[in-house]
Amino acid sequence: MTPLLFIVFILGFAIAYVNGANDVSKGVATLVGSGITDFRRAILWGTLWTGIGGVSAALLARAMVYTFGKGMLASGTQVTLGAALATIAGAALWVGIATRKGLPVSTTHAIVGSVAGVGFVAYGLGRVNWSVFGGKIVLPLLVSPLASLLITATILRVWRALARGSVADCICAQVAQPMVLGNELALANPSIFLPQVHIAACTARQNSSSGLTLDHLHWLTSGATSFSRGLNDAPKMVAIVMSASLLAGSGVIAPIVFFVAIGIGMVAGSWIAGRRVTEVLACKLTVMDHRQGFIANLVTAALVGPGAALGLPMSTTHVASGAIIGVASDQPTGANNKTVRGMLLAWVVTVPAAALLGVAAFLSLGLAGVK
Repeated sequence: MTPLLFIVFILGFAIAYVNGANDVSKGVATLVGSGITDFRRAILWGTLWTGIGGVSAALLARAMVYTFGKGMLASGTQVTLGAALATIAGAALWVGIATRKGLPVSTTHAIVGSVAGVGFVAYGLGRVNWSVFGGKIVLPLLVSPLASLLITATILRVWRALARGSVADCICAQVAQPMVLGNELALANPSIFLPQVHIAACTARQNSSSGLTLDHLHWLTSGATSFSRGLNDAPKMVAIVMSASLLAGSGVIAPIVFFVAIGIGMVAGSWIAGRRVTEVLACKLTVMDHRQGFIANLVTAALVGPGAALGLPMSTTHVASGAIIGVASDQPTGANNKTVRGMLLAWVVTVPAAALLGVAAFLSLGLAGVK
């Protein structure tokens, strides 16, 4: 491995690490906030499914690789190694700073900002594919959090109206023993030998060993959200790291190598440094119960997963945060306005901050002789 290629992989690991540290919270904050489990178990669960989603993206989210590989620059643009490295560095630096401050920000936004800033300085205004930025990147990023908020709030209101005060939130499955009848009757009715399953609401959730509770479903939607997040974020990082590796003279390396490397970085960041942002979303944004947390994760997974497969780069940060704010709209106490203002400010600042950091990295690399 050449020194330049080693630097590329170090930067790739760095952006994957800070992505994991900032974003693992998006799938597991509701588990902690609703009292289902503690931070350690929630983050372990999110880390597991983030890693699975990140590696699975090699098969399920190839469209995103093109969008973030060559789609953001005009056709025929000669990408330079210095610009590629600076793009990764700018995005990683901003997400790292935000994570240190406990601010849930979007790695997608950071990459977009860094690409735009570095692309403008390195290649000129006309070489940035602004139509792709607007149609396939900016529009989904702006629409998805609002859609998440509205869908979550609507589902919770409809659920409450249909429940009409009912507190049952689980179902129990009881298996009846098959009946023993005469041979002639049995031949005429073979289905009587099959176990009969009866589904009903549990009368006592805590005493139901065979019940399927919303707590169980909440774990599943949390895992689905973390899986979708890995599926959504890994190909974006793979795209820019793969481009940089080719410019560093790596030759042809199988894409799965990059997906595994990025997946390892995401897992490491999630497990080692994922608690700080999780605390903000779980404890400082709003209060929630297990029903609300379940719906928030269900909506997030339903939006982010298909978006990744279709190459629409939604921000899991914005979608998950929008869903939790939708939960807050269903609470008498609402959301913590100070926390919401801090999050919105971080979102607004992310694109220009990543752009400036990317440009600074590009100029620094130029002074060091990396063009």
